[in-house]
Amino acid sequence: MATLAHIVSPQKLGQLETVVKHVASCGYDGIEVDIAAGGVETLLFASHRYQIKMPQAHFPLTELANDIDPVVETCRALGIHTVVSSLPLGTDVLATASEWERLASKLGGIEERLRRFGLRFAWRNGAAELLGHSSHQAPIDLLLQSCPGMDWQIDIGWIVRLGQSPADLLNRHTGRIVSARLLDINGDQAANSPWAVPGYGLADWSPIYQILKAMPRLATYVAYNDDPAGFHAFASRWKIAHERLISFDPNQLFLGFTHVALKVLDIQAQLRFYQEVMGFREMFRLNNADGTLFLVYLRINDHQYLELFPGAVGGDTPSPDDRGYQHICLDVENLDLVVATLRDRGAKMCLWHDDLSGIYEVDGTAITLGRDGNRQSWVKDPEGNRIELMELALGGSQFSAMEARLLARTP
Repeated sequence: MATLAHIVSPQKLGQLETVVKHVASCGYDGIEVDIAAGGVETLLFASHRYQIKMPQAHFPLTELANDIDPVVETCRALGIHTVVSSLPLGTDVLATASEWERLASKLGGIEERLRRFGLRFAWRNGAAELLGHSSHQAPIDLLLQSCPGMDWQIDIGWIVRLGQSPADLLNRHTGRIVSARLLDINGDQAANSPWAVPGYGLADWSPIYQILKAMPRLATYVAYNDDPAGFHAFASRWKIAHERLISFDPNQLFLGFTHVALKVLDIQAQLRFYQEVMGFREMFRLNNADGTLFLVYLRINDHQYLELFPGAVGGDTPSPDDRGYQHICLDVENLDLVVATLRDRGAKMCLWHDDLSGIYEVDGTAITLGRDGNRQSWVKDPEGNRIELMELALGGSQFSAMEARLLARTP
């Protein structure tokens, strides 16, 4: 499934090449562009230079309704195979079924003309298509029924914003949806934008992604940002959050190892070895309340890390303060479920003593919030080796550091 970053307007964003370079460096498969903004030649140059595709693009409805030949020429030049359109901004709300039927007739004609040139046509909804009119039928239902050849680019952000159920619409039109624009609504009333990256807002995205992954014709996930000035930060955060959310399998308790922790005697010598010899990159540091170093977090890859804790004593293990192995950590999606499951299997869950001298078994609550902003719980194997269970938060230190790494690639 391809991930695309929607560029609001090449003219507003300024240097299009810089934007495309950042999108490519973040690992997106392509871009979706508002062609009305112009810049076709620059788009062609940038896409070839950074080997990024444009499988679909948004065109104004007025252009599609008039002379369609320039649209076809642009699609052929840029490799676009799906034309997306929507109601123009500022359009008066269509209040009656007859008004929506007239729009459907126009869209059906556009779809037929594009199909003759081998192009697909998809309609992108806003709020208007989701609100019932006098016949109590959602306009999006009417449009899709009246235009059987037309596809749908579903904008989940508007569905969530209007308080409707994404699951209902996804399941009802599963065979018509070829693209999904993924946005959440911001719970922070003081934020500059009402929109948020999926996972950072108010919606529960796990069930939404489970439906999306099973849809037969869905070809693209689209990251859309309405703030050109914040595009680079948005694109970085969206890609990381999307990969985290789409990887969740409700039937799989553990996603893999996140890190190994070592308690070390000489932190500087260890850092020199792991950074200079092994090539691990420092991601962040955490300090104690008195300002002394608590840990250094080193990156092996985006999903596996090494923690180095200073202040080791002695040479024996497995004391938490001894040199060498301290614990392993398993990455989990739903910590409550994992803790309950392990307890059902006979495991004794544990918490740390306040002085960090070791972990002890508990019968009650066994989940705490770590200094890095992630929920955690602990369990011991039969020989006393400590195993951490971590539910990584999108706003925690790890994902924030990953965002910073992507942003650092921006010129």
